[in-house]
Amino acid sequence: MLILIILLVSCSTAPQQQEDVTEKKNLAAEYTGYGNDYFNQGLYERALEFFELALSFNIAVDNEKGMVRSYNSIGSVYMALGMYDAAMQNFQKAYNLASIISDPTLQSQAANSIGEVYLSNGDFQKSKDMFLEALKFKDKEIPEEHVAIVYHNLGSVNKRLGNRGDALKYIEEALKINLKNKRYEEVATNYYMLASIHSENEKYEKAIEYIHLALEYDKKVENSLGIAKDFLALGLIYGKLGEKEEAYKYFQKTFNVYRALIALYPTLSIQLEVKSILKYLIETAEELGYEKDIKKYRSYLGLKRKTIEVAPNE
Repeated sequence: MLILIILLVSCSTAPQQQEDVTEKKNLAAEYTGYGNDYFNQGLYERALEFFELALSFNIAVDNEKGMVRSYNSIGSVYMALGMYDAAMQNFQKAYNLASIISDPTLQSQAANSIGEVYLSNGDFQKSKDMFLEALKFKDKEIPEEHVAIVYHNLGSVNKRLGNRGDALKYIEEALKINLKNKRYEEVATNYYMLASIHSENEKYEKAIEYIHLALEYDKKVENSLGIAKDFLALGLIYGKLGEKEEAYKYFQKTFNVYRALIALYPTLSIQLEVKSILKYLIETAEELGYEKDIKKYRSYLGLKRKTIEVAPNE
C-alpha cells in the first residue's frame, strides 16, 4: 500500500514540476521579447529590467542556454549605454557558460560580443582575435546570419588596423550572405562599410555608388537612422570633392531626418547627432556665404559664435 501511495504521488508531482519549469522558460522568453522591443526603441533602462527578469527565471530553472542569451542581452544594453566594463563582464559570463555546455552558436555569439567591446575600446588586435575566435565555429552549423555579422565585424576591425584589402574581403563575404538571405538592413550596413573603405582609398565615385546602394536598402526597410547616416556620408564625400553645394544639400537632408527622429525618440545619442550635423551645416553655410541659413542653424543651438565646438566623443 505504501509503495502504491509513493507511486501515485510521484506521478502527480512530476508533471506539475515539469509544467512549472516550462512556465518559467516561457516567461523568460516573453520577458526577453519585451526587452528586445525596448532595446530597439533605444529605451535601454527598460530593456535592462526585462532582460534581468528573464535571467532570473532562466537561473531558477537552470536553463543554461537561456542564461547565456540573457547575459548576452544584458551585455548589449551596457554596450549601448557605453558601460563597457559591465558589458564585458556579462559577455564573459555568456562565453564561459557557452563553453561549458559546448554550444557552438552561443560560443560564437559571445566571442563576437567580446570582440565588439574590444573594438569600442580601441583595442583592435584583441578585437580581431575574438572575431576570429567567433568565426572558427562557422562550419559547426551556426546560423548563417551570425556568420555574416562576424564577417562584417572582421571587416570593420581590419579597416581600423589599416588592412583595407582584408576589410573589403570580409565585408564582401558578409554582403553575399545577407543578400542571399534578404537581410536588407544588414545589406545596407555592408554597403555603407564598403563605401567607407573606398572613401579612405580616395575612390570617391565608388564610395558614392555604394552609399546610394546603402540608402536604397535603408529606405526599403525604413531604417531612419541608417538613412540619416547615408545622407551624412554623402555630404562628407562631396565635401572632400569640393562640391560644397551638393554637400550642403545632403547635410540638410541629414538634419531633417534627425529632427523628425528626435521628436519620436528624444534620446541623448540622437541629440548628439543633431549637434554634430549642425556643425557641418554651419561650417558649409559659412563657406557658401548663406548668412540667413547660418543664423537659422545657430539658433537651434542658441549660439552666437561663428562655429560650434563639439566634444570628441560627440
